[in-house]
Amino acid sequence: WQTVWPAGEVTEVAGFPAFAADGVYHLYTQVETPAPGAFDPALTRAEPQSAFWTTGPSTDGLAFYERLTALDPTAERFAFLPVYTGPDDDEGVPHSGLAPFGDRLLTVAELEALEGTPPERGPDSQDFGYLVDPDGVLLEFNGNAETADLFYGHLHFWHEAPWCAVNWYIEHLGAEGMLRDPCEVEIGPVSYPTFVPAGQLRQPIGVVRLANAGLAWYTRQCRDGRCGPDGDQPLVPSRGQVVDHVGFTYPDLDLVIAHLEAAGVPILDGPYPFGAGRAVLIEDLDGLALELIEVG
Repeated sequence: WQTVWPAGEVTEVAGFPAFAADGVYHLYTQVETPAPGAFDPALTRAEPQSAFWTTGPSTDGLAFYERLTALDPTAERFAFLPVYTGPDDDEGVPHSGLAPFGDRLLTVAELEALEGTPPERGPDSQDFGYLVDPDGVLLEFNGNAETADLFYGHLHFWHEAPWCAVNWYIEHLGAEGMLRDPCEVEIGPVSYPTFVPAGQLRQPIGVVRLANAGLAWYTRQCRDGRCGPDGDQPLVPSRGQVVDHVGFTYPDLDLVIAHLEAAGVPILDGPYPFGAGRAVLIEDLDGLALELIEVG
């Protein structure tokens, strides 16, 4: 991660080795065997799949790709996943800037309507693409030359009902976003470009912001046989996965606990010591573990 994001630093948080950048921290626990839930490039998904999908640094996508490719020309350390540009593309491109229409998210019907027209990228087109870290954590980078560097410009997750997840995070964690009623809506058609050869289900999308990180949810991708005959499985709890949980900080944990208890949100663990403060552990609607940490 130090090479991927040179502005960050290796540090320690509450006794855990960590990588820090822009006020966001990756905390690591050493294990004897690889944790489950790593992204499998051959399957183009994690196995098993929790609600976690990707980290998301915002940066100049083309410059990011070119820098890491120059450092590792043989792709032994930084192997970019193929980004597929349409249903007939079985090879992909290493980043969306090489797609005929850049980062425009187009359905199959829209791609068919554009067939025979000259390739064209919009004036504000961004480059996005994907890497997998040594532990199997998927990284999505996106942006253009005008994009300000932000280590966690966005985080992506899967949920059964993304708008319901938005409502839950707003109501229970104080996230900023738009409440939706109803929150369970029809899933839209697949679109490209994407790392998913069969196309990515991107509608509905749910988006919130918590402090210095944006969170975005898409629907679970393995449905209706898209991941094979045994692939239509519910999302598994994140505890014990390669990404075990996501943490958020609050100035007064007592107020947070009081709200959770009043709302009937189970506290799975805690309060327990965390560094000089305290923390509790809960789960969201689809089993993503969330550590809520009190900071002074």
